[in-house]
Amino acid sequence: MGLRGRFIVGCLLGLFMLPVVGEPYVAGGAQSKPYAYEDKDGHLEGISVDIARRVMKLANLDVTFVIYPVNRLQSMLRKGEIDINYADALIWNSPEEQRRYVFSKPYSTVKEHLYFLADHPARGQTIAQLAHLTIGMVRGYNYWALDPAIEKHRLTRLETSRDEALIKLLQSKRVDAIAMVDDNFDELVSSNALDPGQFVQGARLSEAPLVFKLQPQYASWLPRINSAIDSLNKTGELECIRRQYLPGAQVAK
Repeated sequence: MGLRGRFIVGCLLGLFMLPVVGEPYVAGGAQSKPYAYEDKDGHLEGISVDIARRVMKLANLDVTFVIYPVNRLQSMLRKGEIDINYADALIWNSPEEQRRYVFSKPYSTVKEHLYFLADHPARGQTIAQLAHLTIGMVRGYNYWALDPAIEKHRLTRLETSRDEALIKLLQSKRVDAIAMVDDNFDELVSSNALDPGQFVQGARLSEAPLVFKLQPQYASWLPRINSAIDSLNKTGELECIRRQYLPGAQVAK
C-alpha cells in the first residue's frame, strides 16, 4: 500500500474512533396547567417543567422536555420511548408500576379533591357516603380513593380528554362532581374569570408528593437527581418556582 493509501486508511480509522454523541434523553409530563403546558409561543413552562429543568441541569443530565396527554404519556413510558416522567407520584402508580420504575425523592406536593357546584346536596359527604353520582375525570388518571365505589357501581365515571372540559361538564350539570388537582382547578377558575363562589371543594382524594419517575436502567441517576432536589429545596428555589405560577382564585373549602 502506498503512502497515500496508508494516509486515507488512517483518516478513516480516526473517524471511526471518534466518540459518538448521543441524543438527549427524553423527559415527559402530562399536559396540565400550571404544572406543564405550552405558552402562547409554543414554549414549555410550568411548575414541574421549570423545576425539572433546574434539577436536570444541576444533575448534569442532557434532557429534552415534552408534554403529552396522560394516556399517550403512559403508553410511551411503557414502550420505553420516554426516559423520565418529571411530574408523577408514587401513589398514582399501581403496585406493578412501583416495582418496575424507580422514583426520586419528592420535590413538591399536590392535593386532589372532588369539586361540586356550591348548591349540590352531596357537597359535604365523605367518599363512603357518596352514591348514585357521576364523577368527571380526565381520561387516563386513576383515583384509587374512588375505585371501590366505582367497582360497586355506587359511582359512575365520565371521562374527557382535558381539564377545561370538566369545568363545562360541571357547570352544565352533566356530572355531579369532578376530580382534579387543586392547583389545576384554581388555575382554570382564575384563567377563565369564573366566579369561585359557584363551586365548593368536596372530599379529598389524595395528597401526592410529586417525584421524577425513571426507567429502571437509569437508577444510577437517582443520587444526582436527589442531591439537586435537596439543593434547590435548601435555597428556597423550589417554593419560589411554585409560587410564581399559582393563581389567586380560591374556592370555598
